[in-house]
Amino acid sequence: MASKNMTTIMALFLTFNLVFLGFTSAQPVCPLNQSELGICVNVLGLISITTSNAAQCCSILAGLNNVSLVSVCACEAVRLNILNLLGITVNLNLRLNGLLGLCRLPVQPGFNCLL
Repeated sequence: MASKNMTTIMALFLTFNLVFLGFTSAQPVCPLNQSELGICVNVLGLISITTSNAAQCCSILAGLNNVSLVSVCACEAVRLNILNLLGITVNLNLRLNGLLGLCRLPVQPGFNCLL
């Protein structure tokens, strides 16, 4: 038989695991694969982003049908682009809003794109 002390420790361990697992599963994850996301990264790397060169990226993002996923995937593309251009600091939220505005896609309210 397990001692009362060991039972308490196991109960606390399981409780903490459930709490932390709940926090991690609540965060949305971008379902796009690297090649799809790469198309948006390539568009973001251009000097001027226009409707014609962003059309393929916009159609990929529009296919997600979920505002939070669109924001997360666009942010991920912006992050990858910024990381490829080391040394250049750009406000990620402006880039995100610019891309989604060009695509005429909504931004998740209160969403912040963090590096």
